[in-house]
Amino acid sequence: MSEGNLAEEILNKILKIAESGAVAVYRKVSRQVRFSVNKIDIAKEWDETTISLLIEKEKKMFVLELSYRARDRVDDIIKKVEEALKVMPPKPYYAPLPEPEKYSPIPNAFDKVTIEHPEKMIDIAKISIDSALKEGAKKVAGAIYTNAFWASVVTSAGFKGEAKFTNTYLDVRAFCNGLETGHASIASRSIKNINAEEIGRIAAKYAKLSREPKKLKAGKYDAIFTPDAVASLLNFVGMMSSGFAVIAGYSAFTQKIDTKVASKKVTIADNPRYEDSYYPAPFDEEGVATKENILIENGILKTYLHNRITAKLLNAKHTGNAGWLFPHPWNLIVKPGDATEEEMISDISEGLLIGNVTYIRFQDYLRGDFSGIIRDGVIYIKNGEIQHAVKGLRLSDNIINWLQNIDVIGKEPRQIYHWWLEMNTPVVSVPVLVRKANFTEAW
Repeated sequence: MSEGNLAEEILNKILKIAESGAVAVYRKVSRQVRFSVNKIDIAKEWDETTISLLIEKEKKMFVLELSYRARDRVDDIIKKVEEALKVMPPKPYYAPLPEPEKYSPIPNAFDKVTIEHPEKMIDIAKISIDSALKEGAKKVAGAIYTNAFWASVVTSAGFKGEAKFTNTYLDVRAFCNGLETGHASIASRSIKNINAEEIGRIAAKYAKLSREPKKLKAGKYDAIFTPDAVASLLNFVGMMSSGFAVIAGYSAFTQKIDTKVASKKVTIADNPRYEDSYYPAPFDEEGVATKENILIENGILKTYLHNRITAKLLNAKHTGNAGWLFPHPWNLIVKPGDATEEEMISDISEGLLIGNVTYIRFQDYLRGDFSGIIRDGVIYIKNGEIQHAVKGLRLSDNIINWLQNIDVIGKEPRQIYHWWLEMNTPVVSVPVLVRKANFTEAW
């Protein structure tokens, strides 16, 4: 049975006990090639299907997710949901599912080469290893993933949508020894766009720069953040742009629409229809067509991301970003500037280069106070020249301050996706130079 037929069959069962609802069926075929210590050590493939159900009655909402193996138990599950709905309170903020909306398929979303030629993954792994070793790394590790998705969404409002797309990402870590590491990643909807040689070279470059790190006093430094580091931080900018995050009280953008939240040089959009979007989704889970949404334009916060519920609560328009519960970004895009990394380095009298930011944790979501581990190339710069690697510091800043202190934006975008992105949002990222970023002692 096709994903679309399965979704319609389950929705018909839901409507026997409920007033409205929706079903989303997602199938994903994934492949992984992993390498470590300069050798490929694993290659595997898996095929998984998930079924998500939205069941509504008398302004009561019930959402659950099933594995494909549970499809034969759908009747029993729906009966149990029917009993649960009897004792659930109605939602005071309920809004009906949107009327069906026409959507446009996204051109070239499905790349046959990506799914039909897995041997290309082996080639990419070998090229990235060889490139990093040639650049001076001693050991290389990482992984390349390819995915093919088939999505079907049906709603009781009359929407029926089907889409398919592919994507690929390469993640490389280079080592000179255990502490001297570099990292780089790249993502695309097509495997042919994965520049393995460049990613291996970048990872090795930062590993070499990380040799023999020295302690540096804590304080405020002008700092260059690489595209990978920027993507990690912007994952939280995307999350905080969700109307749900604003309503739930964990967004630093609360009550900041049409106010300055970033440098006037900063423009950030969410756009699954970008020509190489990692998630080229033509519609969301409520049957609303996706589009480009400008989140921050020349430093001004322009919109939150909405589903039907958050749009009602915040008196806004649906943005095509549902999530039945949590509206979310699809693919963040930073408008590039005109500087190279070398030009940024020459512009620093005293500062740092930050290769990556991981384990980002917020001490106060509403204020925006956070900290994160800096790694994979933390380099001290003096009078426009690289001096030595740095150890013992941690990024401890405020996300609004960090955005507002962006002074220079790089001109070389790279789409980033890897497992360090804690909100799983791909970012078309660039390097940025942030003035007076705050760093504290890590130990």
